[in-house]
Amino acid sequence: MDDDEGIDPDFIDIEGLALDYEEHEKLKSLLHSNQFQTLAYADRRYLILGEGGDTDAADRRMSVYNWLDDRPSATAFRLEDFGLTPDDLSLWASMYEQLCDRATHIILVVEDYEGGHVWEMGYLFHQEIRETVWVLKRDYGDAETNRAHFNNGMAASHLQLLENADRTIHWQDTDDLKSATERLP
Repeated sequence: MDDDEGIDPDFIDIEGLALDYEEHEKLKSLLHSNQFQTLAYADRRYLILGEGGDTDAADRRMSVYNWLDDRPSATAFRLEDFGLTPDDLSLWASMYEQLCDRATHIILVVEDYEGGHVWEMGYLFHQEIRETVWVLKRDYGDAETNRAHFNNGMAASHLQLLENADRTIHWQDTDDLKSATERLP
């Protein structure tokens, strides 16, 4: 045990945190893909976060993606657009950091605090990207229903900081979501 810091260096698996050669090469290939190159030429680059998969919430997230992608001199993108699969779990964090760094705006479309986007929220508070983050948060119309969907202390505290900074826009239905999206810079 290192008495100066109270950390046993033999206990921390530093090797497990690093990418192996194949993972590094795959990440490098993804970072030099045509999809990634489009980011270099857009004035506004919107990274769209939120629920994925085959759900109504994921469809609403795709609507935000499409609306922002249709703006002049803008492009919208998601982690999924870069060919990562669940088998590439070790690459997600590195790719996510790279995409956050290249985004001029990071947009979180949130309807609850379930799923992988809660993990993504934690990274949004790094000082380097904090000013690029905006949240489109669903409001279910009453306190009890909102509490049922947003009952996660860690996620709630993260989102509260963004609400205090006036970076959260609330919406209730698809029409409200379109209007909320139009208010984004």
